[in-house]
Amino acid sequence: MKWLSLIVACALPLLAHAGEAPLDVHASTLKFTGHAFLHDFEGEARNFSGSAQVDPKNPLLVQSAEIDISSAKLTTFEDARDRNMYQWLQVTVNPDIRFQLAKVKLIQGDALHTTKEAPARFMVSGFFTLNKITKPLETEATGWREGKRLIVDGKTQIDTAAHGLPEVKTLFLTVGKDVDITFHLAFDLPAETGH
Repeated sequence: MKWLSLIVACALPLLAHAGEAPLDVHASTLKFTGHAFLHDFEGEARNFSGSAQVDPKNPLLVQSAEIDISSAKLTTFEDARDRNMYQWLQVTVNPDIRFQLAKVKLIQGDALHTTKEAPARFMVSGFFTLNKITKPLETEATGWREGKRLIVDGKTQIDTAAHGLPEVKTLFLTVGKDVDITFHLAFDLPAETGH
């Protein structure tokens, strides 16, 4: 228990200076592309939530964040395919998909003065949990400020086999294990955030 107390004691000074930035789900999108033999198919998350802890003096420097996705609310816009996807994901026993941000590193740009036309580039590192298996995830993202919002755009790829999901293969169809994800996230910055 001493190590847990030490971690909490070390984290408190950081959290004391962090501001809560809830995710505006109505202004955000999470989309995915699956790759099957002869064709790709698109999909999106229809139920997700999240928040970030930001530095009030420099809100593009996110200190931590979490995104939670309801696996039973993913859709590929085709009912039969969705039913197969829910069975594959075992949504009743695996209702949640989660990304936890661990680190953000500025690669290019000025984090204090960004716009959509001139965003900053970041390396984002964290942990992605799917099928109750957590794996490290690292990807590039762009970020900028729009008024009282922090916008984060990017894309990544998930290896579903690495998360213990079986290969989808039928007589006429084979689905690849890699799924491409694109994200557009809008976080509402706290009132005390600097300009």
